Amino acid sequence: MSIVSYYEIMGVAPDCDFRELRGAYFKKAKECHPDRHGGSREKEEEFKRLVAAFNTLSDPLSRKRHDIAIGIAIDVSGAIAGAEGYSIMDSPADDTLEEIIVGNNPPKDSTLATLFRDLERTEVFMTFREGKNLYYRGKIGSAMKRFRDAVAHTPHNILYRFFLARTCASAGLRKEAETHYKTAIEIGTARIPPQRLERVRRELAALRRKKNAWWNALSTAFSPSAQIPDNPFVDPEQDMVDEANRAIAGILSAERKKRKRLE
Repeated sequence: MSIVSYYEIMGVAPDCDFRELRGAYFKKAKECHPDRHGGSREKEEEFKRLVAAFNTLSDPLSRKRHDIAIGIAIDVSGAIAGAEGYSIMDSPADDTLEEIIVGNNPPKDSTLATLFRDLERTEVFMTFREGKNLYYRGKIGSAMKRFRDAVAHTPHNILYRFFLARTCASAGLRKEAETHYKTAIEIGTARIPPQRLERVRRELAALRRKKNAWWNALSTAFSPSAQIPDNPFVDPEQDMVDEANRAIAGILSAERKKRKRLE
C-alpha cells in the first residue's frame, strides 16, 4: 500500500511555497472542520490529518525530513535536514509551546491539539513560520522582516529572538545579532523554571569568536545533526504531548490569575 504524502492531504504540489500552503490549509480547514459537520467523527479524523500535514510542511526542517522519507529529497550531510537538532530551547515541548502560545491568543482550556486546530487565531505564529521558510530558502532580508515583525509584536518570545539573531548574523549585523541572542538568554533565565538555552549560548559564543563568515560558523560549528525519524507520519511521543498540555494549562491558569489581580 502506498503512503499518502502530506502534500496529497493538503492538495498542494511538493514545490509549493508557504503562502500557497497556508491558503490551502485555511480553505480545507473550512471544508472539513468538525464544528461545521455536527461533530462528525470522520471529519474530526480528516481535520487531524490536515493539521498534522500543515504543521509538518509549514516547518522547513520537518518538511525536509518528510520529503526524504517519501523519496522526493535526499539526505545531504550539512544540508537543511541535518542542520538542526530537535530543539532550540530545552526540549521539543518547550519549542512547541513557545512558538504557538507566547504572543498568540490561545482560547481558554486549550490543548496542543486544539491550538493547532485554531491556527486562524495565531497570526504571529504564521508570521514566524513564514519567516523560517524564507530563512531556509536563503532569503535573509525577507526573513528578517518577518522575524522583526514577530519580535515587535512579542518581544518576550525566545524563538522569535533567536531566529532574528540568526538572520542578523547572516546579514553581517553582528552587534544587533549579539543583542538579540543576549536578550533571548535573559528572557530564558527569568522563566520559571529557567531555560538553559544551550544552543543559543553556543551560537552567541561562536558569534563573539568569529568576525567573518557568520553563517558558516553558526550553521556548521555547533549544530548537532538531526536524526531523521523512521516514520514522519507517527504522532509525537505521548510524553511530550502530555508535558506540553500540562505546560499549556499552567500558562493559561497563570494568565487568568494575572487578569483577575488586575481587575
